[in-house]
Amino acid sequence: MNGIPIGTLTSDGHRLAAVAALLLFVIVAGIVARLQRRDHRGGTIRWVALAVVAWIIGARLGFVVANRHGFAGQPLDIVGLWHGGFLPGAGWAAGIAVFLLAMLRDAAAALKPLAFGAAVALVAQRGITAMLPLPEVMLPEEQLAALGGDGVHLAAHDRPVVLNLWATWCPPCRREMPMMTELAAQMPEVTFVFANQGESNSRILGYLVRENLPLEGMVRDPQSRLMAVLGAMGLPTTMVFDTEGRLVAAQMGEVSREALVGMIGEATGEPAGEPE
Repeated sequence: MNGIPIGTLTSDGHRLAAVAALLLFVIVAGIVARLQRRDHRGGTIRWVALAVVAWIIGARLGFVVANRHGFAGQPLDIVGLWHGGFLPGAGWAAGIAVFLLAMLRDAAAALKPLAFGAAVALVAQRGITAMLPLPEVMLPEEQLAALGGDGVHLAAHDRPVVLNLWATWCPPCRREMPMMTELAAQMPEVTFVFANQGESNSRILGYLVRENLPLEGMVRDPQSRLMAVLGAMGLPTTMVFDTEGRLVAAQMGEVSREALVGMIGEATGEPAGEPE
């Protein structure tokens, strides 16, 4: 997995790459602005802040537009930035628009800091992302337990597999579970496996009954072996395998419906789109 530990927390590597790039942009732009000593009223810092906000908004809106059918039924999800879902190209386009606006406003002092900061940020993001390739991982052949007590053999299928590692004590797991079970019901061509990590049968069943969630696809991993075997460092972790059992997409942390549909599209080789 490409998660990165920070103390007792973990984060997806690609998200950290984006955050690191934005921080470097601010730092480098600030240093260049100070070195050129042409900005005595803080105007450059305002342009830098505007560029950061524009990148975030542009990247998010680009993702929303690309997945507009999914957001149509859940418009409040648009502001759920913690779910992930950004289109970097749209973010860079918004950043370039800020640069052009600075030129039109004759904000000469801001141009060099913006340009240097953007160059360093882009190189940093590409470099960090390149060092975090998706590892060669196959769907493990693990023996899990059904909620009824019978054994369940996890192995490659003739169709894509979505494997979700979760627990009832995990707030983001609980938030995404209704969406994931609904998507599972709408996509019978994909096998969804919800592998609870380390909890008792009664605790899991009690939670599912209280939340009126289906039992289909729910299994127990009493020793949390899947986390060790797959290198997952936090919950929830969602992994998508293709028809041959190869890992093609993964996300640690809460996933949005649109992002998950896109991950499944990577496994099927079809463009991301909402299920019928």
